[in-house]
Amino acid sequence: MRVYHMSQTLKPGDTLRPDFQRCRDLAMPFVRALMRGEDCFYAMVYGGQYLRAIFDHSRLTREWVDEVKWATEGIFEYIRLREYPDRISRLNCNYYFDDLDTLKVLFQYDWGSEPEEAAKVHIYAMELPEEEPQYCDMRLFDEAYDAMEKGQDLNTALQCARRYFASGRTSEPVLELLSEKSAAITGEMTRLHEELMAQCRAQAENQESAQAGASNPNPAGQ
Repeated sequence: MRVYHMSQTLKPGDTLRPDFQRCRDLAMPFVRALMRGEDCFYAMVYGGQYLRAIFDHSRLTREWVDEVKWATEGIFEYIRLREYPDRISRLNCNYYFDDLDTLKVLFQYDWGSEPEEAAKVHIYAMELPEEEPQYCDMRLFDEAYDAMEKGQDLNTALQCARRYFASGRTSEPVLELLSEKSAAITGEMTRLHEELMAQCRAQAENQESAQAGASNPNPAGQ
């Protein structure tokens, strides 16, 4: 089946393999902590916060230091292992979209106000040998992440994970396709990327203008 994928690291000619960035190693400690109990899990979260503070204080790059992200992934994998073992693991798959409208929305959501980062993104058409794709609503993961980030609300995150693997839907679902199969690039969608980049630059310029207006509400001569 024809699918689409966005990446800052994948190059033409590559084959996208499950967990090619080894994210599983970052999330599984949270799964093991949760299996031992909530206190152990929260200790891991607080440890991650301390590690992030050290990186910030030392002005070190912390691309992979996001305890909320990996704790949330750990929560989802914990629920999958215990309650939905037949569902595809988020830690051993890749994510695709089977329609361009969804991809466009997510491109703007992720990089709409950051043209420099958006310029690093590649959009690929891929051929995925998948007969039974697993669709899940990524908004449920976002809700779980927000619950952990804003209030360390483990119960809400657990409920989101259950709904996610049970194929539940939010009021405005954004469906991502999960697959454990490797996919081959069939083409890079450069024209679409240029179109989305133009929108990103326009959005960034509008934000800069709005901020300038807010900081100078009474221009000279008025």
